[in-house]
Amino acid sequence: MNIRVESLHFVYNPSTPLEVVALRDINFELPRGKVLGILGGAGSGKTTLIKILNGLLEPSRGRVSFDGKESREFGSSLALRVGVGFQRPERQLFEPTVREDISFVLRRFSEADEGEIHRRVLEASNMVGLDIEAVGERSPASLSDGVKRKAAIAGILVNRPDVLVLDEPAVGLDPQSLSEIVGLVDEFKQRGRTVIVVSHDMEAFLSSLDLLMVLHRGIQAAFGTPSHVCDLLADDETMRGLLPGLALLVHYLRKQGCALPEHEFQIPGIVDNLMTLRGKCGSS
Repeated sequence: MNIRVESLHFVYNPSTPLEVVALRDINFELPRGKVLGILGGAGSGKTTLIKILNGLLEPSRGRVSFDGKESREFGSSLALRVGVGFQRPERQLFEPTVREDISFVLRRFSEADEGEIHRRVLEASNMVGLDIEAVGERSPASLSDGVKRKAAIAGILVNRPDVLVLDEPAVGLDPQSLSEIVGLVDEFKQRGRTVIVVSHDMEAFLSSLDLLMVLHRGIQAAFGTPSHVCDLLADDETMRGLLPGLALLVHYLRKQGCALPEHEFQIPGIVDNLMTLRGKCGSS
């Protein structure tokens, strides 16, 4: 799905002493099949934005559309079209077994027969690297945090959403589990689906990103390719701390005349390119 956000404004508790403006004049377009990263500190509006995209909140002003259709026209079905894994989604596991948890929405809210449910649970589990035959009958509480995270995300993917939103997916994961989540983002992208990653720690996902947005106190501070965002904010003392250290490193190397590829954000690739460019990097 192509996502378009126009003049988006959101206020909590409007016209009361507790009024809080969470988002101010947010504008961006995310084409189908692209990956967007959203950065921002606490209170920047990240969670509010993804709740609006998912249909849990309605804009106070402005417009959000998917493939040209305004979000409110989807009704409750928007939550299935835009699947969101909120922070620590494993804490939302509640069914007696992993298999029942993953298949919950299909069993309760669809007309899929048992065969179709089995196929879709297997498909979703494979996408996150979860061995459903090994853990399907176990209680979610008996699993490690990493496996719980996979089961929770499989419970989103089983609905075959057009858009996948991952809110702080790196929190609490070991390196292997984090690598598998990055692989999931890449696979979802390869399938032509749209992905949004919201994270304080974006380094692991940099190579997957097509676009990056930085939110600061509800304002859209920057939007564009990761390289473009670094060009805009790297010299801003307030914003620089929000940017991934690896992206800043690549930015500063380019400023020194090192012609690194646009989307090269992996250490081995950076080192290989620097070896090739040895002697050609200098003060620009």
